[in-house]
Amino acid sequence: MSRILKNRGFNLSSMSKIQPRVLGAGLQHEFSFLNPSDNFNAYFNRFLESDLGKIYTAIPWDNLVSVFKIKEKIKGTKNYFSPKGKLALMFLKHYGGCSDKRLIEQLNSNIDYQFFCDIHLGHHRLTNYKIVSQIRCELSTKLNILKTEKVLFNSWSGFIKDQHSITVDATCYESEVRYPTDQKLLWESVHWTHHQIRTICKGLKVRLPRSKYIKWKKRYINYH
Repeated sequence: MSRILKNRGFNLSSMSKIQPRVLGAGLQHEFSFLNPSDNFNAYFNRFLESDLGKIYTAIPWDNLVSVFKIKEKIKGTKNYFSPKGKLALMFLKHYGGCSDKRLIEQLNSNIDYQFFCDIHLGHHRLTNYKIVSQIRCELSTKLNILKTEKVLFNSWSGFIKDQHSITVDATCYESEVRYPTDQKLLWESVHWTHHQIRTICKGLKVRLPRSKYIKWKKRYINYH
């Protein structure tokens, strides 16, 4: 192998002495990833200055935990997420707009996401992405929408201008528009004809002729 490299113009002795060039001594910095307490305040303060950190400070966590009545489990398996962290994970999923699996991947590698969810993984990694779905199902059974809205309103009322009005996004569509299949068109013709016969008989004060309209109406409803 060494003979081949020499024949191609490579000098092994010079390659072993290659060192990375440093443009300036001020660009070098050492980061400690082993001790979670090193520079914690500095990292956390930087997190609070970010957009995600501003959302974190705006959410009334303690009041929400009280409304959901989430408590730490003393017995059983270890909980990675605190009651506050479980709620934060749901906020974070909406903020990131990603799948459960992708959310766990981001949580493992993003220290800001860990700050938001009140968790510090260090060199550990979460591998069970289904934990997001489990927490979501747990919170759904404890959700009281009226109390939750009241907590959020009391916390954010100072920033709401029109407190007497409610704005809701809605999708409007014509509910009477149906796909015109042969069965539907045929039945609508029968229904219209039967209505006309009833109107005429009522006006002439004559007996309504016998028909199987009721029988086929029940069958059509079952089919439809």
